[in-house]
Amino acid sequence: MTREDGGDMDRRAFRIAFVVIVAFGAALRVLYVLAAKRGEAVVGDQIYYSAQAVAIANGNWFADPFVTGRFAADHAPLTSLVLALVSWSDDNPFLLQRLWMSGGGVLVVIGIGVLARWLFGRQVALVAAFISAVYANLWMNDALMMSETLAAAGVVGVLLAVYVYDLRRSLGAAAMIGVTLGLAGLARAELLLLGPLVVVPLILVAPRGSSVPGAEHRRSWLVWGRDLGVAAAISVLVVAPWVIRNQIRFDDSTLISTQDGLTLIGANCPSTYRGPGIGFWSLQCADLVDVPPEADQSVRSTMYREYAFDFIGEHRGEIPRVVAARLGRGLSVWETAGMTYLNTGEGRETWASNIGLWQYWILTPLAVWGWWRWPSRQARWPALVTAGLSVVVIMAFYGITRFRIPAEVVIVLGAGVALQALGQRSWEMLRRS
Repeated sequence: MTREDGGDMDRRAFRIAFVVIVAFGAALRVLYVLAAKRGEAVVGDQIYYSAQAVAIANGNWFADPFVTGRFAADHAPLTSLVLALVSWSDDNPFLLQRLWMSGGGVLVVIGIGVLARWLFGRQVALVAAFISAVYANLWMNDALMMSETLAAAGVVGVLLAVYVYDLRRSLGAAAMIGVTLGLAGLARAELLLLGPLVVVPLILVAPRGSSVPGAEHRRSWLVWGRDLGVAAAISVLVVAPWVIRNQIRFDDSTLISTQDGLTLIGANCPSTYRGPGIGFWSLQCADLVDVPPEADQSVRSTMYREYAFDFIGEHRGEIPRVVAARLGRGLSVWETAGMTYLNTGEGRETWASNIGLWQYWILTPLAVWGWWRWPSRQARWPALVTAGLSVVVIMAFYGITRFRIPAEVVIVLGAGVALQALGQRSWEMLRRS
């Protein structure tokens, strides 16, 4: 086994405590929705996700909810598909959609607890689950009709599949990696990068029998090649229907969404390279491109993308300063008050963002110590690379705290390790005194 059961907690006590923590996390999320979100205006990307979910529920599968007769792929499809399950009301589906997404947040709490149990044992699992239950940077996203909750679930699913495979090295575990990776990519496209960054190195590292020449060595590489092929093939099969649909429906080649062009131009224009908006994103930058009215989403995205790449090429000297500003914003070490204000544009209350900020500042150094301690025989690098994906995305696009979701999952795990160790040491000191 690679897990440590640690402490004197038996299985029954663990299960009772885990259920209590999950129930508390669920109650907190429902209370937040009912107390703070009832009747709240829908803003930001929530407008698309909610409207698209209603369109799907009415049988108009990914038709543009705002332009009759056109198709849409503004964002990856999974969030709208999940919301469509409770979007049968055309008039006011928002409260039910928020509660439904909060249920997804409860699954994230459960998933983090299961992952921590697998890696570290029962006590750390309870601590990590409790942190995820009360961490505002998770629960305030759970009340929004956006992709962050499903992205967090996707990250947890991929990490759990990766660590199960690392221990068992079975074809079934490789298949599970493919399923979770594909679903994560349908929640947020950048999570597909976990494939080359985490999955491929994990499967190919230290193959069984590699130190023994001959047939056993060849057989080992064949088995590992099989596992890599299965994981890759299944992840491709999961996303293929959506990609094929986009290739058929749109004039220009489109993979997961048509949002990349708008994201790039909004992050690479004069107002986000200098002045108070440096390192962030501006919708007004799209007005810099004269898009023909008849152009579909893919053509519009291509034109935005071309402008953004041209702008980047013409302002290469400013990129280091802009990237530093993006990291400062996204990692909450610079312009934190401004970031809190900008979060309100996506439906996050100032007080909730401030709670999340303080919790982040407390949990991050604890997580660093937890990562250094890492009381598991399984490698820490898949979790650390997953956290690093957040940094890569922030650098490549723009600085906003919701791009930190992969890192937030890993922060919770690391902080769980640290707090369990501190609690155990304190208890031992009290017993000696």
